[in-house]
Amino acid sequence: MKLKLIRTAIIIALFPLASHAAEMTTEKAVDALNLNELALTYSQEKIVKATGISDAKQADALLIDMGVITAKDLDQKRSLSSKLSAFVIDQNDQSERYIGNVSDTNLVERVVKTWNDSRVIEDNKTLHLLNSFIDNGYTTGYNVIDTQDDSNFNPDLMIRYGHNNIQHAVQLLYLMKSESFNPKVQLTPKSSAFLYLPEWGEPNYPVMTLESGKMVSVVKEYNLDFEFQTAERKKSFMDLINQYAKKDSAEEKGLIFESWWQPFYRSYTEMADYKVLTENRVVMGDYQADLMSLPEKAEKQEEQVRSMADSYDVVPTKVWVNPSFYRYMLGEFK
Repeated sequence: MKLKLIRTAIIIALFPLASHAAEMTTEKAVDALNLNELALTYSQEKIVKATGISDAKQADALLIDMGVITAKDLDQKRSLSSKLSAFVIDQNDQSERYIGNVSDTNLVERVVKTWNDSRVIEDNKTLHLLNSFIDNGYTTGYNVIDTQDDSNFNPDLMIRYGHNNIQHAVQLLYLMKSESFNPKVQLTPKSSAFLYLPEWGEPNYPVMTLESGKMVSVVKEYNLDFEFQTAERKKSFMDLINQYAKKDSAEEKGLIFESWWQPFYRSYTEMADYKVLTENRVVMGDYQADLMSLPEKAEKQEEQVRSMADSYDVVPTKVWVNPSFYRYMLGEFK
């Protein structure tokens, strides 16, 4: 809702006299982007070189050179207007944070550096509160992010993908590039805590024992936020994961590194073939803890968390998750 209000404000600010039917032209787009002076540097020769059209405009050529449109778009007024409007709004929306696009040559370098520079949460007061939720049986785990790293992507076009191995992220990004996906990307480091069961044997990562005797492990993981260029590309993400990043048999080949039986990705808008869960968010200053719950258990969990975190905001948020993760929430292995 917050992001939609920001985008609405941008539209009103940029086009105060425009109606919903108003046409966005290349000249209006160049003006809204404050690129008029740059457009005026385009000679007739440069215009023809960019557009292949003798009577094209300076604004046409500039936006083609920027990669916003193609020469073929100039003949399609309705789709041209839609494409230009989307680009202008996106460029003037400064609320987003992201590392780059999948097509960027050095995107992986930036992603790995962000991961290497991050660490698990070290705020003892916050950890004590969150671990008390596990200690009291309100949840079996939580994720914590610093909201200053949040992407603020358009929820209509965003998928949030979670994992714990950075080489998996590297291979996923290169896979997406090879399959012609080119979304915006933000890597948000997160601390993930989960109840560790004694029957699992000796842990190979840090485990702390709570007052009740329950054991909890807090490990470093990440969210990869993707903002796709179209709703259709967002929809096709599930097919990509099912084919290349979801394990269906122990010896399965042709999957990227460390593929899970039950990958975890979610949308904050309704998606066909996805399942509904509730994400109870506990907002503590710049920290946000996410507790996933089945819808029928979410209200009780919210009340329990509020009883122990009455000085913080608890925000129940509806999410749509991939079917295999939903099965995980039901206690299934695959």
